[in-house]
Amino acid sequence: MRSTQLLTLVLAGVVAAAVPAAAQKTDGGQPVTLETCATCHDDVAAAFVAGPHGRAMAKVSKEILARACATCHGPAAAHVDDPSPENITKQPGPEACTACHADRAGGLELNMPAHPRNGVQCLDCHTPGHGDPGTGHMLKKPVNELCASCHQLEAAEFRRPYAHREGAQKPFDCTACHDPHGESRRGRLTLLHNGGVCIECHTATAGPFVYPHPSREVNGCVSCHEPHGSMNPQLLKRHSVMNLCLECHADVPALHDLSQARYRACQTCHVAVHGSNRDPRLLAE
Repeated sequence: MRSTQLLTLVLAGVVAAAVPAAAQKTDGGQPVTLETCATCHDDVAAAFVAGPHGRAMAKVSKEILARACATCHGPAAAHVDDPSPENITKQPGPEACTACHADRAGGLELNMPAHPRNGVQCLDCHTPGHGDPGTGHMLKKPVNELCASCHQLEAAEFRRPYAHREGAQKPFDCTACHDPHGESRRGRLTLLHNGGVCIECHTATAGPFVYPHPSREVNGCVSCHEPHGSMNPQLLKRHSVMNLCLECHADVPALHDLSQARYRACQTCHVAVHGSNRDPRLLAE
């Protein structure tokens, strides 16, 4: 069975399950459809049909499009009989969205619990679909601007002298590294163990190495680097490389006289800072 046919059957079943029989038909026995709603909300219905949600539904099934209003707004039959704002859901909750987008619901619960835990709902980021917002994925704002409205500290870090303003994926949006729905390993943004998402761009540091840098194996790239932006070159956490190394390597051997400049330049000898295939002391690549 082709994927479009399968999607049609799945969505049809989901919509039918999401809208109880009492909500699907009026007292006169007529089904509540988008056309029914358009008798009063003609401008909203027209915008929905022309928008990305309506166009996507129409490609799958006209029946799904016809029942779209009742799927999201609930007991439409009661509202048709008595068009009061009290007997209709004006602002659908996440359960309305996840009736069709079930994969997003699972990802949010399993991989990105911070969003639902902090009360972030679908319509906090996405438009309800009654028109085309002009942004990808029906977002209320461009993705970086939208994320920055909550994640203000991270947004400020991008304005530091050395920051992740450019990357292999352009524009270099927050979603280049983060998956807000948790559908992939980016959902947890695993910066631990062997580089996580960092190595998708920084392939030269990917390894695996015969002799890996232990701190990277424990805490990942963020052991030494600030991922969004830094006051230091290479996005390092410390301006002095020596001070950064000493945070883990405080037990320097006696022959390393730190009063001498040559022993304060760790990378002069330990060049393989991400890992080596030749030397356990990371003296050679």
